[in-house]
Amino acid sequence: MLTTKQKQLLRRAVLYPSMVITEMFVCFLLPFLWLLLIMIDDLVLQGQELFTVGFYAMPVLVFILLIILMGQGLYIQRATRKEDWMEMVKMAKGKLEDPETNMLLEKAANVGFLTASLMTPEGFYAGARMAAEARLLKRMKAIRNTAIQMCILFREKIPNRIPYMLAMIFVPVIILVGLYGFRYINTIQTNRADAQRTADVVYHIEDVLETTCADVYIQDPLAKFDRNGYTITADLYDEDMITYESSEIELSVNNEGQIQSVDYRLGVNVLDTKENNLTRMQQELDLLYSLLMETKVEMTSANYYVKPYFPQEIIDKFMNHSYYEDFTGEYLDSFSVGFITEEEENYELYGETYFYFMMEDD
Repeated sequence: MLTTKQKQLLRRAVLYPSMVITEMFVCFLLPFLWLLLIMIDDLVLQGQELFTVGFYAMPVLVFILLIILMGQGLYIQRATRKEDWMEMVKMAKGKLEDPETNMLLEKAANVGFLTASLMTPEGFYAGARMAAEARLLKRMKAIRNTAIQMCILFREKIPNRIPYMLAMIFVPVIILVGLYGFRYINTIQTNRADAQRTADVVYHIEDVLETTCADVYIQDPLAKFDRNGYTITADLYDEDMITYESSEIELSVNNEGQIQSVDYRLGVNVLDTKENNLTRMQQELDLLYSLLMETKVEMTSANYYVKPYFPQEIIDKFMNHSYYEDFTGEYLDSFSVGFITEEEENYELYGETYFYFMMEDD
């Protein structure tokens, strides 16, 4: 007859190893779930900032599981080396000689409680030895299987491990998924609000540019959210490429409704004189700059408010080079400027030949 203490030990010897094994697999698989949730937040929903709570939730959950795992594992390993367990093992060995034992073990095997190797006395002895000698995973399995066999031998009810194992799986998963679920809802709401605010700014800039420019292209925030911002390109002339008939301004607007980058491109007419090109390009540059100022949209850098111009060094380089020799930009405090073209033997009439002005972020 088992004492109350031995019955409790037998119950724990069935439950704890099953929980330890489950916790080991959860600790291994939880980081993969965490990475999947991060990828959804980052790549699919385009979260605009690091989700700090979620970032640290997974390591904390794994740490807690490891503490529980080590506590249960150490407890049951030590408990199976003490007198109460050894006494139950001796009593179980005696039960194995009972003629009714084989029938009990066969019934247990038929309902899936035991493997064939544990239906024999040799299997029971091997399991009892492994409980003290094998590595953690095998040791946990050996303790659990030996405890199940003793429950059968002593006609004790085998504890239902399933609820405990499911709790070890679903509690951390629900916590992690729940945290990111709230994050996803908040991200979607934030992105929608930002897209609407930014769309108003983008549409306003589009309206201003269309008063003068022949072709204006925008990335519509309401059509597709982009946490990196939205590009607006306006060509002064109705051309598909940057040619001698095309000069343009390109802006980028962030999700706070601010202009975050400004670039100018001025087409060069290789069939015209350089003096005429410079005169025309300066006029176009002034016009594009005036359109930018007319938008009255907040900008992230004070340099974007600076009026660009052709520095004397650039003018000299342009005058002393052919139309088919490009040169790298000169960097000023507020912008950089350079000349892009193609080699004469590869040049086509409508090839790309232009000056660029990149306004520098301060």
